[in-house]
Amino acid sequence: MKRTGRALAALALVFAFLSVAWAGGASSGTVTLLSINDMHSHIFPYTISVETKDGKKDVEVGGLARAATLVREEKAKDPGNVLALSIGDVNEGPLFYFYHGEVELRGLSLAGFDAGTLGNHEFDLGENVLRDALAWARFPIVVSNLRPRDPDRKTPWATSAVFTMKNGLKVGLFGLVPPELAMVTSGSGAFKAEQDLTAVADRMVRVLKAKGCDVIVAMSHAGLYADRALAASTAGVHAIVGGHSHDLMTKPEIVEGPGGWKTIIGQAGSMCRYLGVMTVRVKDGALDAANSGWIVRELTKDVPQDFKVSLIIDPYREELEKKLGVPLGPMDQADVRKVVVRGAESAVGNFVADAFRWRGNTQIGIQNGGSIRGDRVIPAGSASYKTMVELMPYGNSLFRMTLSGKDIREAMETSASALIGTGDPYDGRLRTPTGGFQQLSGLRITIDLRLPPALIDNDGVTKQPGRRVTSILVEDKPGVWVPLDDDKRYTVTTSTWVAGGGDKMTVFKKNAQDLKDLYILDAEAVAEYLRFKGGMKPALEGRITIKR
Repeated sequence: MKRTGRALAALALVFAFLSVAWAGGASSGTVTLLSINDMHSHIFPYTISVETKDGKKDVEVGGLARAATLVREEKAKDPGNVLALSIGDVNEGPLFYFYHGEVELRGLSLAGFDAGTLGNHEFDLGENVLRDALAWARFPIVVSNLRPRDPDRKTPWATSAVFTMKNGLKVGLFGLVPPELAMVTSGSGAFKAEQDLTAVADRMVRVLKAKGCDVIVAMSHAGLYADRALAASTAGVHAIVGGHSHDLMTKPEIVEGPGGWKTIIGQAGSMCRYLGVMTVRVKDGALDAANSGWIVRELTKDVPQDFKVSLIIDPYREELEKKLGVPLGPMDQADVRKVVVRGAESAVGNFVADAFRWRGNTQIGIQNGGSIRGDRVIPAGSASYKTMVELMPYGNSLFRMTLSGKDIREAMETSASALIGTGDPYDGRLRTPTGGFQQLSGLRITIDLRLPPALIDNDGVTKQPGRRVTSILVEDKPGVWVPLDDDKRYTVTTSTWVAGGGDKMTVFKKNAQDLKDLYILDAEAVAEYLRFKGGMKPALEGRITIKR
């Protein structure tokens, strides 16, 4: 009995040791994490319209030079115990297309950023441009769930990074790109994203614990929904600094996972308008939730611009403005907020789809909402090439083709699956990304969100046909609408992205016939249509009806 007692006592000690080791050792202390996510090349200050007690007012916000000032201030508060992190989608739009990420990554490096991960838009111009861009980063790029399809091919990023703070804490970082990466960017073909983020996180926790890390941080460009799910299913990750979904979190979320493990989550909006500030306090290896926190600091005009950063990046703005300043014609106010172009009929989406249909001389024009960018209300004024490229920054070409009515019906079901109904659980592994909601010309559809959505995996395999689209009408001749005929073939103009099966629109890639490249970029086609119409006057016309 004595021997048994000693054995049980020894076993208890082993379990106690393992428990402490899993929880992060006996370390205690605080580290501060600064973050910018989803910058989308908004490195220069820009103007927005805000509501005040005296009505709407235009104010200047944002810019990397202002971010650099706040980074410097925050690092001065606790020298050696602060890390600045870039959470992906650094690049997008005309600046990226002209300079291939050079200016954005030079700016982040000068602004004092210590590490970063990738978003989906870093891949928009393909692997070679990505590799050239990352060469400008003076900080480690960390991605843990993305591997080359060719196992002998080296990647320009690390799978983890470790920093030793002045207070002795070791901070381990890992990075996550969206599991649906192949469906949301056309330039990622050489790489494959792992789908199970929990498995990735568990693996990285083991790796970073083995390296002696006291604090483990996920830099996640997977979206807030995925971050919450990850925190609820994983023990060992102290903090998730997020991006991708553009959520402006003004207070932290604390999520409890297996065994009562707690993880703090924060995300700082988008467009380089805010700097996230996360305080991560660990006590005996676990998150001290009561003494950890998250705030955002807005990059207002009151924040001085860092001279060194301005000196380097401002010449790029001057060159770009010269190239894009050519006027096209008047433009009414344009609402291109994500919630509009990715969730309902959009007036701007109508204009763009009309331009495609006009340029291709087809019965139908289709543009995915995710390719209409800006995420703001653009005030009325004069449109330029800059306006068009900002609206459609991806440089997609237009393609003309024919599709059967049955194919178009399947495409509309795929589009409808991007919308979330009441009590409708959204799993990104089986649903079209929100950017896959299509804007239409020549079609009128009715969507019932109370009915089952199409379920399509990230390999484009349909797991469940959708039943949400209850009515589709096609414009037979001007002003005359008739039911879509499944057996009839229709002419369609759309972008390279949709034609290639992006956003799980695989029916285009599989079944399109009479495919013809129109050899014109989407932004150029809309610019031509604007000149043809004498201006841009977008309007809602009842093309998409949604029942909830």
